Amino acid sequence: MVNGTMKGMNNGTVVRKNLKLKEDIISILKSSNNPMSTSDLTVALNKAWHTIDRACLMLQIVKKIEGFKVGKMNLWRAK
Repeated sequence: MVNGTMKGMNNGTVVRKNLKLKEDIISILKSSNNPMSTSDLTVALNKAWHTIDRACLMLQIVKKIEGFKVGKMNLWRAK
């Protein structure tokens, strides 16, 4: 990192990638009849579990998706 930014990567690029990821999550959840776990989304999007979980939590804050726990598993569904 250089001056708080990733070396060789524009902050605008990072923002666009995050927005695209969130749009993809919403799209997948809308097309699913059942709630999906964070793990299911990681497989569908080929991303790290932590990345998907954080994106889902952010989407939950802005009320784009709903999240709930069953045991130790986070489940998500579109609003």
